[in-house]
Amino acid sequence: MTGQPCVKCGAVLEANARFCGECGTQQPGAVVPKAAVRGVASTVFQGSGGGGARPGAAPQGGGAPSPALDATLAAGSAAVRSPVAPSSAARPAVTPPPAAAVPARVEPAPPKELTGLTLNNRYLVEQKLGEGGFGAVYKAKQTQMGRAVALKVLHARMARDQQVIGRFKREAQASSLLRNPHTVQVYDFDQTPEGIMYLAMEMLQGKSLHAILTGEGPLDPSRVAKVMDGICDSLGEAHQQGIVHRDIKPENIFLEPQPHPDFVKVLDFGIAKIVSGDGANQGPALTAAGQTLGTLEYMSPEQLMGQQLDGRSDLYALGILAYEMLTGNLPFQVKTPGEMITAHLRTMPPPPSRMIPHVAVPPALDDLILRLLAKNRDERPRDTAAVRAELDRIIRGEPSGKPLAMAPATAPPPSNPVVPVTAAPSIPPVVTPRTPQRQPQPAAPAPRGAAPAKKGPPIGLIILVAGVVIAVAGVVAGLLLFGGK
Repeated sequence: MTGQPCVKCGAVLEANARFCGECGTQQPGAVVPKAAVRGVASTVFQGSGGGGARPGAAPQGGGAPSPALDATLAAGSAAVRSPVAPSSAARPAVTPPPAAAVPARVEPAPPKELTGLTLNNRYLVEQKLGEGGFGAVYKAKQTQMGRAVALKVLHARMARDQQVIGRFKREAQASSLLRNPHTVQVYDFDQTPEGIMYLAMEMLQGKSLHAILTGEGPLDPSRVAKVMDGICDSLGEAHQQGIVHRDIKPENIFLEPQPHPDFVKVLDFGIAKIVSGDGANQGPALTAAGQTLGTLEYMSPEQLMGQQLDGRSDLYALGILAYEMLTGNLPFQVKTPGEMITAHLRTMPPPPSRMIPHVAVPPALDDLILRLLAKNRDERPRDTAAVRAELDRIIRGEPSGKPLAMAPATAPPPSNPVVPVTAAPSIPPVVTPRTPQRQPQPAAPAPRGAAPAKKGPPIGLIILVAGVVIAVAGVVAGLLLFGGK
């Protein structure tokens, strides 16, 4: 059963859907569940990620608040804040109705275990797949489509945190703009009458890169290059849409067995920054002034300093991830968060090949990873297309011809150059194009009918014959002088 089309993108929605599963837009007349309105919470979720609301304020979905709800919220708020009856000055302006008209509670409590339940008459929860600090992931079936989905569900305590709600909605909003096959697809975003907030996304069958690195150890260079290429393909579309992921790490990369081994899926655009395009500056501000979001080990220098980000920040995180895939370790071996921040801002790690001398790392891959880790974003590749072009050459075994990431533009030659003869250099030489020189003009052709010029005998033959003649003449002269005596 379908309802009206989305007011923004025109996608056909299910009946009574409050949010568009394609673009995340709240539909006109959508009634926010009462579970989302809490008398003692400083903020409430009204489907648009907006700011807080006073108890008894009209929901953004439209319609005037009922006197019973006003009184319930006011009474519940007063009961929670103080066990003592409030003074006359602190009493609300609205006189509560008789006690018999006040319901026992504002809303039903969300169930602790969802397995076996059907959310919003659409998703049958089958089993829990994992759980974290913000929520849990369940395997479910979309009943009307018969499609297996993964449900990411916020914990009830987190559904009262406006920052978390904003991050959750931002993931749905950012993912709705992306269609690349290497990006996990989000189908739906909604909330149940009990206050359960969820995302429905495609069900993955592979393993996270974190699990693979933990179980199998480092990957071989050719495999690293192919995984990097899949990540770049996903990020390329996001960057074109003005979306910076900001949290590229092994936990957010899945490798699927289909349609071919190590098929990359990029997850969790929950802290993505939409910096341009149709979604620019929409949704709540997820960070306060001077605050940063991300995972410290993979954050770019400009992200750590709170600067304006672009796609090259994700490329820096890709360099950290590639270093880890290749060597099994992060590029910076530190003990404290402060040391990690200092390393991101000031320290250039050694080439990955130096950490794994027993592995034949292509020099071009060494060089690419170091360029991705450049402190100055202007020294990194300009975009994912440039990285993919370099990866294509690496996968096909062609030399890159690129200079070393940290080499100066013009370096004076050493005073006593030493040319190694026992080992090949680890980095291909830089080939500087020469200025084309003027070629000599060919001689004019001989006129037609003229006899071709005869080539004289070689000079060496002439000298040899002359020497023989002189020797013979000397012998004959000697015979004539001494033979007559």
